[in-house]
Amino acid sequence: MVSSRSFSPRFALVVSEYNREYTDALLSSAQTALTGHEQKVVRVPGAFEIPLQVQRLARSKKYAAVIALGLVWQGKTPHAQEITRAVTDALMRISLETDVPILHEVLAIKTDAEARARCMGTKLNRGREAAEAALALVSISKGKK
Repeated sequence: MVSSRSFSPRFALVVSEYNREYTDALLSSAQTALTGHEQKVVRVPGAFEIPLQVQRLARSKKYAAVIALGLVWQGKTPHAQEITRAVTDALMRISLETDVPILHEVLAIKTDAEARARCMGTKLNRGREAAEAALALVSISKGKK
């Protein structure tokens, strides 16, 4: 039996290949915040492909939390809104069905300045914030068992 003192949660990160300059920055920040914890990184082509991999990882019950990282540029057509809504709905459903915390940082972005601030910034960094939230949720879950 493993003592609770030696418990080290494992985390999975699902990252979109599209807009890699930004998603790599999100990933790097998240990984830094998760230093000392085992991490599995899964790359997918784009934001729409994130939920399937998140679902597979969450269902495996190997990970204390799964972090979804991606970026969707908001344009003049409704396509980006449809993608972000579908991803959001799927990630919430997966979390509720598996009882595994899913951290949603598939960002809907309008400008390069906004993308840089949210993905590469030191004050507002969604990768770091997702990892910190995952750690907090795991701590809360651990306390309830």
